Amino acid sequence: MNDNLLLLNSSNHNVKFIDELKYHVRTNPKKYSLQTAREVESIFIQILLKSMRNALPKNSFLDNNQSLLYREIYDQAISKEISKKGIGLTEIILKQIEYKKNLT
Repeated sequence: MNDNLLLLNSSNHNVKFIDELKYHVRTNPKKYSLQTAREVESIFIQILLKSMRNALPKNSFLDNNQSLLYREIYDQAISKEISKKGIGLTEIILKQIEYKKNLT
């Protein structure tokens, strides 16, 4: 239950953040398109890491709220580093942004 609450809070934060990025892309697409694509890729990697961690057994004495918080912060840092090189999503997201921009 507690893990679900943490995932929900994290998801709500990510949704708000993505909505802000969408707003910036709509108002100034040249300036924010690449940044937005990288941030979305970073969020995807973070969610992926969190899902992989949740798949591990939780029989350790280190499974407490403080450890979960530090793991989440660590996963955020790792996802930022991974997204600097990228896993290929940035280009796909940029193409989608360009496609939607051409429709309007």
